[in-house]
Amino acid sequence: MRVAILGMGAIGHVVAAALEDRVDLVKVDRTHSPLRDGEGPVDAAVVCVKTYGTEWAAQVAQRILAPQGVIVTVQNGLGNVETLAAAVGPARVALGVIYVGAEMVDGALKATGAGRVELGRPGHPRGREHLERLGATLQAGGMTVSVVDDPWPAVWRKLVVNAAMNPTTAIFGITNPELLHHPAARPIADDLARETARVATASGVAIDPDAAPGMWHPVTSFVNRSSMLQDMSSGRPTEIDAINGAVVREGARHGVAAPANEAITILVKAVEARAIGVPRPI
Repeated sequence: MRVAILGMGAIGHVVAAALEDRVDLVKVDRTHSPLRDGEGPVDAAVVCVKTYGTEWAAQVAQRILAPQGVIVTVQNGLGNVETLAAAVGPARVALGVIYVGAEMVDGALKATGAGRVELGRPGHPRGREHLERLGATLQAGGMTVSVVDDPWPAVWRKLVVNAAMNPTTAIFGITNPELLHHPAARPIADDLARETARVATASGVAIDPDAAPGMWHPVTSFVNRSSMLQDMSSGRPTEIDAINGAVVREGARHGVAAPANEAITILVKAVEARAIGVPRPI
């Protein structure tokens, strides 16, 4: 099986570690390993870029994905599926989530483990075969893997966690364990979780708002620094638009107000613009 990883950041390295020596692996990164001309087609492409790199990943997939291949997104937030589907067709896109704490420290991967993934089967029959094989290979590489027909419950559960933890840790400059005990940040995170749960329910995935804070609390014990804190600390753009901003947009689509998510989106954009020195629309 020939598999491409699109984006060799921390998550890309986690996926690569599970696949190494088990598949014909093609690592693609626009800054460190540009795609070579004449690269052969791949059976599966795993998108590991940040959400603002999805357009680039979609363009790469158009070039290297086999006609019956599958593209798998394990990215944060909402909106990635639509971008990838526009490039390769919706039947060849598999939506998934990954659960692992990871960051690159001085060029080396620091991760909480091999990780856990939940992958949704695509519509294309041959694509489903490739996905099942990819899942089995990731499992052999140490990951915990579930392949399901409907990945949206997992996507929304992770969004509840990300919407609560990522922006609050980034704004307050604290780690996830510190967030759990922070007198100001924790109530904000809890409110973001409840609000995201209400939007999820309106979108068709029922999540109890009262139970939503309990979805992010346990994560603090095994993931130290959120990806948004890492990005902001390094002066990189954040994924705020695809996480909290997406909650606001999805809520508006269903008539559910999300004022806490809207406020935190504005705050993160303001701090981010100052950190990277490039104004962003608010």
